[in-house]
Amino acid sequence: TTAGSCDQEYILTRTWTATDDCGNSSVCTQVITVQDNTAPTFDQTCPADVTVDCGNLPTAPTLTATDNCDPAPVVTFDEQPGSGILTRTWTATDDCGNAAICTQVITITPNSPPTATCPGNETRFVCDLSPITIPGFSCDDPDGNLASCVATGGTLSGDEVTFTPVDGDNTITLTATDDCGETDVCQTVITVNLNRPPTATCPGDLAVFVSGFPAQVYVSGFDCDDPDGNLSSCTVDFGTLTDNTVCFTATQEGVYTITLTATDDCGTTRLCATCATKVTVRLAPTSCMAVKIQKTHNALQGHEEVVSITIEDSPYEIGGFDFLIAYDASALIPLEPEPGQLLDDCDWEYFTYRYGVQGNCGDACPSGLLRIIALAETNDGPGNPTCFGPPDPNLYELAKMRFLVTNDRTFECQYVPIRFFWADCMDNSISSVDGKTLFIDKAIYDYQDNLIWDEEDDVLFPESARLPFVGAPDYCLNPDPLKPTAVRFICFIEGGIDIICAEDIDDRGDINLNGVANEIADAVLFSNYFIDGVDVFDVGLLAPEGQIAATDVNADGITLSVADLVYLIRIVVGDALPYAKVVAPVKARYTHTEDGLLSASGVEVGGAFLLVEGDVTPVLMVDNMDLKYRFDGVNTRILVHSLEGNSFTGGFLGLDGKVISMEMATRDGNPIDAQLKPNGFALQQNYPNPFNPVTTFRFTLPSVSNYTLTVFNVTGQMVTRFIGSEPAGDVTLEWDAGNMASGVYFYRLQVGSSVETRKMVLLK
Repeated sequence: TTAGSCDQEYILTRTWTATDDCGNSSVCTQVITVQDNTAPTFDQTCPADVTVDCGNLPTAPTLTATDNCDPAPVVTFDEQPGSGILTRTWTATDDCGNAAICTQVITITPNSPPTATCPGNETRFVCDLSPITIPGFSCDDPDGNLASCVATGGTLSGDEVTFTPVDGDNTITLTATDDCGETDVCQTVITVNLNRPPTATCPGDLAVFVSGFPAQVYVSGFDCDDPDGNLSSCTVDFGTLTDNTVCFTATQEGVYTITLTATDDCGTTRLCATCATKVTVRLAPTSCMAVKIQKTHNALQGHEEVVSITIEDSPYEIGGFDFLIAYDASALIPLEPEPGQLLDDCDWEYFTYRYGVQGNCGDACPSGLLRIIALAETNDGPGNPTCFGPPDPNLYELAKMRFLVTNDRTFECQYVPIRFFWADCMDNSISSVDGKTLFIDKAIYDYQDNLIWDEEDDVLFPESARLPFVGAPDYCLNPDPLKPTAVRFICFIEGGIDIICAEDIDDRGDINLNGVANEIADAVLFSNYFIDGVDVFDVGLLAPEGQIAATDVNADGITLSVADLVYLIRIVVGDALPYAKVVAPVKARYTHTEDGLLSASGVEVGGAFLLVEGDVTPVLMVDNMDLKYRFDGVNTRILVHSLEGNSFTGGFLGLDGKVISMEMATRDGNPIDAQLKPNGFALQQNYPNPFNPVTTFRFTLPSVSNYTLTVFNVTGQMVTRFIGSEPAGDVTLEWDAGNMASGVYFYRLQVGSSVETRKMVLLK
């Protein structure tokens, strides 16, 4: 049967026939009745139309459909938004194209968000951290569906938020929420400035000296302040406060305590500041503490001499001192000073000294000035002072100065003064233990207690007649009666060193100290010195000082010289008289050639003593002189002399070695100022360098020459020039740069075609 279309009903018959070769058959028949297809149907009820708010859409269900024809229909879903509505459509479609449709219309009601309102930020000054209430907070909703209004950082009550503040920023957050879950947030920052206490500042404890009682005492340095600017009062419990000065009447010696109280507007019971100053009122002393430089006696030349600085008659303990000492630099060479008995006994921590170009004596310490400073430092650290000296016991050694006494015999029997020197106001001052009082000079005496200067006698010692560098001038005192000043309370006593007379320790020319001067034994012993050194002087209790002093045979003030030996030999042979005065040193030159020949020119030489580096063997080149030499382990000591009083000139010694020093004399015993004749041109470094403000240039000329020495600054500009002509030898020039600025300079020397440049530093 022919099949019909999908929308027609028909019958389909299927027949199967089986036949064998004999013609027998069997038949099977199937009848299929095809019915007409209908539209599918949904298995569930189509959702009804609804109205919603807050956008709370119902969940779209899953719909299924059936059909009288296989396969099952396909269900599709679609949502189409409109103006305030949402249309949902389900469509079931079968294979024959028949469809069923389900539609749901959802009407959406619109929602407006809520509003949270906060007051503006503000800053509040408070005396304490008590709770603070801030008005002006609110929540609202235009749809009338406000669900909550919550504050964080405080408690909301009505339109007010109460919170317990902290010093600084305090943040309050308000959150409004409606039934639809929409929110709005606002914030207010309250900056709280907590009151800070006022400050009361007092000067440190101090001592005040008055001339009598009752006395008006003024103490400055009191001050009240408040960091918040709300100071309400500043008062003292003793005396009268005016500006920053307290005035009170002292009726007797003792300690007066002044307490200063500062109070602010937040009240005196809680926030106030207090400080206190102890003012020790004393009668100004009528006497003085004595600071004395020791006067020593019988100092041996060429030896170290220790000179003490002492303090006595002081009613006060001391905490430090600063002394500037002047000495005769031609007679004394300063060695390292040492702490005195006071510093050792009391374990003072700080002791130092300065002298020379690096010293602090107002500027660099010139030759002849020595600064000594000590401090009983009490801050934390290794060790603290156990005592501060006077008044018990009342005599203390503050420092020990050590000097090397000159060996120049022209200083014998002389007194070399050592005195106090004032370059500025604070030189030669002593501090009290608390540092509140500085004691300076009241009077100055020499070692025989003769008055040099009296600060309190304006008739005999007016300020206009003050000696240079003597005492602290009156302008060093503070003229302001409201401020402390230095106290004139020290009597300075100068001292010095008595150099022993040569006649007290020797007899000129009696070198072996046997009581007979200028004998052959003295000449032999003296000549042995030049070869064996000072160890040959070992006779008697005064050795070697007495024997060394006796070697100044020619009375030129210089001991142990070959000129003395030559003159002694002349005395021995009867060619000269003892103690004869000699003339100034004779100028001469010597050369030492590369082949080792040592020559003298310009004068007849009566003897020579050389110190040569290393172990060398000299060869005598003249036949009228005697030669003695010895290697001492480091250098070779060489003596060229004649017991017959002969002399020589020209080449006299063959010597393969470096000459460290050479001393020559004429046959008359006059010393010879021998200078090495240079082989070439040379410019040395200026000295000192750095300098302030004077320095010295040194250069060597090989022959009579014209020279030009020019000084330039760092930009190449010429600042000065020296032009001259000198014979062969060493030349020195001095430059005073007092009107020049500190910095780097260059100096250039031109001699003929030879030019050399060096750098120097002016440091003011």
